[in-house]
Amino acid sequence: MGIWEILGIEPTDNPAQIKKAYAKKLKVHNPEVDPEGFQRLREAYDLALKYTRNTKRNRMIEETSDHESEEESVPLQPPSQRYELANTDSIEEQPNYDPPQRLTLFDRFLEETTQEVASQEEIPIPHRYDFTESYDHSERSMNPDDMVERFFRRTQELYDHYHERIQLENWRELLNDEAMWNVGCHQLIDTRFLHFLEEHYHLPHEVWKLLDSHFQWREKSEKLVSQLSGRFVAYLNGQLNQTFTLRYHSFENRDDLDIEAFLEWRSDALFALMENDWETAQSYLAKAHALYALDPDLIRLQGEYFLRTGNKNRAFHTFDQLIRLDPDNIDAYLYRARLFLERGDAVDAIKDCEEILTRMPELWDARSLLGKGYLQLGEWEKAQEVFQEMLSHNPSDIDAKICLTQIQSPFDRMTEPAANKQAKATRRKNLQALGLPGKLARFKQFFAIYTRRNIWTIIFLLLLHYAMFAVVSMKLGMTSEQMFDSLVNKFKPVHIKTMDELKQTPLGYQVEFTLTKASYIHMLRVYDKEKHPEPTAEFMPAAKAEERDLLNSDTGYVSVGYLDQQAIIVITDYDHAKEIHDKKSITMQGTLKAIPDGEMLPVIVNALDKRKHPHNAVLVTDTYINAKPDLEEKGWPGSWLLGILAMISMLYYIRIIREIPKTRKALTFH
Repeated sequence: MGIWEILGIEPTDNPAQIKKAYAKKLKVHNPEVDPEGFQRLREAYDLALKYTRNTKRNRMIEETSDHESEEESVPLQPPSQRYELANTDSIEEQPNYDPPQRLTLFDRFLEETTQEVASQEEIPIPHRYDFTESYDHSERSMNPDDMVERFFRRTQELYDHYHERIQLENWRELLNDEAMWNVGCHQLIDTRFLHFLEEHYHLPHEVWKLLDSHFQWREKSEKLVSQLSGRFVAYLNGQLNQTFTLRYHSFENRDDLDIEAFLEWRSDALFALMENDWETAQSYLAKAHALYALDPDLIRLQGEYFLRTGNKNRAFHTFDQLIRLDPDNIDAYLYRARLFLERGDAVDAIKDCEEILTRMPELWDARSLLGKGYLQLGEWEKAQEVFQEMLSHNPSDIDAKICLTQIQSPFDRMTEPAANKQAKATRRKNLQALGLPGKLARFKQFFAIYTRRNIWTIIFLLLLHYAMFAVVSMKLGMTSEQMFDSLVNKFKPVHIKTMDELKQTPLGYQVEFTLTKASYIHMLRVYDKEKHPEPTAEFMPAAKAEERDLLNSDTGYVSVGYLDQQAIIVITDYDHAKEIHDKKSITMQGTLKAIPDGEMLPVIVNALDKRKHPHNAVLVTDTYINAKPDLEEKGWPGSWLLGILAMISMLYYIRIIREIPKTRKALTFH
């Protein structure tokens, strides 16, 4: 087999094409797996490069020869003419010589000399070409260790210049270094390069892809686990498989930015999120945000942090901000669509999914969210079409199968043929004609038998529930009537329009009210769980709470609004506070509560004084409305006795549920 067949190309004198073919075949003949095939490939590669150098040398000699022959204007005189000029006395007939022809290297090799030449000096014979003349011996004389060291010096110099290292062409040029084409050097570089990148990994995805095409790290991922840290192997796989990628071109022109520190903190935040270390992730996200707040990837990491820590409101607003900053960010649309669905806003979720699918029609996660949006709106036919399309693409898609089973039941009831209804009506008439009981009669029989068999269990369960009700009412300090009114009030709040109605409403009741001239006063109700193990509310300015990192899903936002010409304090969640800030009025529900003794009222009054709010004569100072449940309300109001009663009730419920099939058998016997 010839060298060109081994390399898999046509004969050529282009070194770049030969190197490209060699790199391609190197993936097939790995030195560790196929040493003999690799040796043949290497020999073919060396011979091909030598061929290109010979070809260029021959072409250079031919061009020089042609050029000299064109410049020669006077033909050489034959030896006979010179002899006649020197010896005029001797007039003998001399042989007739033709002028000698200058020979090329090619003529010298292929043609035999057929005539004798009188003077060898007149015919310049080309010297044999030494193939080592134009070759740089400095590289070939270097040992592999020196070549590797030179390669890594170039690598370090490239990495140290940020704007150079994010350019793909610079890495292509580095990988074309002579050390990469040396067998011994390549193996040393392969082993050492990953350890270099373990400390210098801030590179674009395209560079990782290029490096993998030379070193085949993806195929050796299992071996790398024992050689490198688990964190870096996960990061490497994420870059190569494009599970997550970080961009590096968004701050090319920011000369005032400490880019290395920003990249380090951003990557540390990513690693912490991968390891579910929320505290560390929050710390590094804050540091990176302080350096540069407009990086799209950093904002995406912040949104993922809020989402995974349960702060979905902050997550939603973060992804919304990311879409405004980077309208082409598909991940941001996907996250926002999920949050829209969780909030019950299926219309906006469908819009985001359609926006994604116009750009990436094959993104099946977006198609699944689209189907769930239709499912939430009750558009069964559209949802069924989406999920059937997903199953045609992937028949083992469990999520699509589950959603189709949810669709099937209501869809079948809606599209039930009229013939089935007529068949059921005919069946009911036949049963009546035969004297058999209908469904209502059979249910009455079942209820009678079931009650008779379990009468004492039912009585005991009623007593247990009464005892549990009494324990809860004692814990809350309420009578049975107040407990009953409170339960009814949760489903039917009291409508308040005037201050007189508010004063007549018992504390702890749910009220529905409308505030006017309302404003958010930048005060927060927060809970410092490290400082107070038990839930203890603190009131402080928003800036101070943010500085102490106390913002979370339990935070309450303090606003003041007017109800019947009097100002009242309202504590809401973030969405209602934003609506108050934007519209200056709001209609909402909340719990009427008494202002506790302590710092709440003085802190709020102090904040109103700073804002020059005219509250002195109009502020209600004994009650406020809590529209954001605090941690005390979320707590379990019972005691150990209530827990015991609940466990006993559960056992009896299990018993009466087991009696249902026995009663059905008894009904069949009767």
